[in-house]
Amino acid sequence: MIYRGEKLKKIVKTIADTIAFFRPLLLIPIWTPAIMGFWNGGGKKGITGEWELMLMVTYLGVGIYGLNQIFDVEGDRLNKKNLPLALGFISKNLAKTITYCAFVGALIMAIETNINTLILIFAGMLLGIAYSVPPLRLKDRAIPALISNGLGHGMLIYILGYSYAFSQQTQSEWSWFALFKAFAYGIAFSAVYLFTTIPDIEGDKKTDKHTMPILIGERKTMALGIVGVFIAGAAGLIFREPALFLTAVISIPFYWSAVAAPEIEPRLILRANKVAVITLALLSCFYVQKFIILIILTVAFSAIYNRVRLNVKYP
Repeated sequence: MIYRGEKLKKIVKTIADTIAFFRPLLLIPIWTPAIMGFWNGGGKKGITGEWELMLMVTYLGVGIYGLNQIFDVEGDRLNKKNLPLALGFISKNLAKTITYCAFVGALIMAIETNINTLILIFAGMLLGIAYSVPPLRLKDRAIPALISNGLGHGMLIYILGYSYAFSQQTQSEWSWFALFKAFAYGIAFSAVYLFTTIPDIEGDKKTDKHTMPILIGERKTMALGIVGVFIAGAAGLIFREPALFLTAVISIPFYWSAVAAPEIEPRLILRANKVAVITLALLSCFYVQKFIILIILTVAFSAIYNRVRLNVKYP
């Protein structure tokens, strides 16, 4: 009986570690622009299929985050990131298998949809590979990393959601205004990315990376980041993306608190990023109400996993 209990406990741990490898909390900022793009592409006209879209971008996100972890194990250890692969909870072979299967899953779903979706998914995969895999490793270079995050995390995913919904309509014309909306999200995600680089600066120096804080300094990076948040908010207002505008309005005081602090405090930066991500996600639920279920499940799993498995209170 004791043996069975230990075996079951081991199975549960393995499953939980595997799900944690997906980086579930980081999937939320992928789902959000996809949903907003879907809504503007046809969701507001009654077009359905948002859950299929969510699954497809989840596959894409898991594949990209998987590559990131596989090729940055040492950096994650130096930066003390509580990630299953860096902690040795899962093997590198399992990580590679999950990553490969995730990319294949995204491609299969895209092939069954339409050529535009396939092109966008393939572009996302190529960008993800270029971001993490040598010799390019865009993530290690300040400007390429900044552009990649804005282009991939913000613009491409928004356009993917828009195109996915738009393709299901028979009598509609593509609105090029969607590109301006996507650009606004690109600015927002670039700004948030800049803040995420601050806490990792020491580990990044040891692994010979040239991120923005290393290139121009932490204070200038934070200043550039908050300017980006302001611009994203203004763009959200101009291009009629109220969720993005309100997210900027709500999160700017938190970012300002981090920027204005006498000493650079990763805790304040992390808090500001949390506020921005969760605010945008919750506001997107006004458009696709069922999304709240996914957010709750994701946050609940992450909180329980971090508390039980890692003895860490996060998020």
